[in-house]
Amino acid sequence: MLTPTTSRFTILAIALWGSLTAFVPAVVAQEAVEAPAAIPAERRPYDVRVLVGFDPQSFLASNSASILHDFDQTVQRCVGDLWSVKSSEITWLSPVSARGLDRLDRSTFTQRFPNEAADVWFVVAIESRPAGAQVRVRSWQPEGQVETAVVSGEVLDRREIPIVLLRLCRDLMRPMGEVEQVNEKSVQIRLRAGELVPPDPSFTQLAQGDLLLPLLVYRDKHKSVERIQTIPWSFVAVDEVQGSTVAGTVQSGLKRALGGKKRGRIDTLVVALRPQKSSTQLELVTQAKTPLTLVAHRIEVRTEPVIPRPTKEHPDVDSGSTLLRELLTDRRGMSKITVEPGRTLVWLFAYSGDHQLARVPFVPGLETKIRLEVPDDATRLAAEADLQMLQGEVIDAVALRNTAFATMRAAAKKDDWITVNQKLSLLKKQQDAGTFIDRLNAVRVAGTAAAKARRDRTAEVRINRICDDTATLIKAHLGDDQVRLLTEEMEALQNADIAKEKL
Repeated sequence: MLTPTTSRFTILAIALWGSLTAFVPAVVAQEAVEAPAAIPAERRPYDVRVLVGFDPQSFLASNSASILHDFDQTVQRCVGDLWSVKSSEITWLSPVSARGLDRLDRSTFTQRFPNEAADVWFVVAIESRPAGAQVRVRSWQPEGQVETAVVSGEVLDRREIPIVLLRLCRDLMRPMGEVEQVNEKSVQIRLRAGELVPPDPSFTQLAQGDLLLPLLVYRDKHKSVERIQTIPWSFVAVDEVQGSTVAGTVQSGLKRALGGKKRGRIDTLVVALRPQKSSTQLELVTQAKTPLTLVAHRIEVRTEPVIPRPTKEHPDVDSGSTLLRELLTDRRGMSKITVEPGRTLVWLFAYSGDHQLARVPFVPGLETKIRLEVPDDATRLAAEADLQMLQGEVIDAVALRNTAFATMRAAAKKDDWITVNQKLSLLKKQQDAGTFIDRLNAVRVAGTAAAKARRDRTAEVRINRICDDTATLIKAHLGDDQVRLLTEEMEALQNADIAKEKL
């Protein structure tokens, strides 16, 4: 039984609890209203940092504030909301030249700006000249693992520095996006800041025909990037751009370069490609723990991934219509692939003799040097060498047999049965089809065993195919039926001749 005092305390506790339960949702709701919503990627501008170093010995250093102010104004007029730019002067770049820019690496920003993050870092070196100035720029994009070479431009008037600097930054900028849908070779991409239209059309991010490099981005539970992996020998060609939606086609040397579904915390990003060099040195090596250099191997540079072949319907098709150039690797396994005028992407076909080792898309000028690893063809070559020796013996045996057949028929017409019987004896002593088939099987077993040991399924299939072709050749030209029929023919003629003499 509750006393009056207890009842008053109970009523007071119930009242306080009711007010708290009514107050907490109100506070949560208020915080939810006040919390800023995340900006969608297609409406989020690129966070750009421009770090400018001025030659301390030039008059430009004293006008640095004015130059940066003019640069910011130029960015606003040309780029608009596409970039969120923060420019500042730096004094730690030494020397203020291309050599100083080449010394920098990605750790420069993490060490000097540990609490700042940006989508793009531009580092600029402005040097004075007897007439005008030299502007050099290098850029880094951490999320896309983009690190560019130094580009430069000259100005004759100080007032042109902001414009030239912005143009260089535009040329180094690599637009990014995220793959949303994949349907076999077709992909749909959501373009970063795709809904933000720059005032100057020359700053439009992508256009039809541009190439994108796909990247696999692995994130932790906090959505921070753990590591980034490039998908080898794979690109995406832009087919159409509509606002923030980009439609493209996968060009890859892999059977399935981009997965169809998103996997856990793995995102597929794409970064635009802007080749800066005039050529790339291609190194051709074998796929092995200790790669072997492939010397004097043929490289075909083609426009399409499929070589046209004549057919019954189109007998006039020229297989060389897609061939741009044909090269050979040197003693170091190197071959120089130059940029093709009016064409960014080409297809490389690597051969060992007539056997195709690889077929991959390639962008000349994207890297200074790149390595193409192909299956080790030594097993197939060894088997083919043995088969060529065997085929040579088969050809000799066929020639001897045909000569013997012709000699026996000519002797039979002259009733020279001594010569006929001698040639028949020699034929029976020659290697027959069974002997050659046994030797062929020995080559097949040794070659396929070596291919299986290397886990080279392609070489195994190739060895079996050429062995089958050789077996067909042996059975067709060295079959026992031909000798048997000729022997029966000679015996019949000889018996007929003996019977004729008895008459």
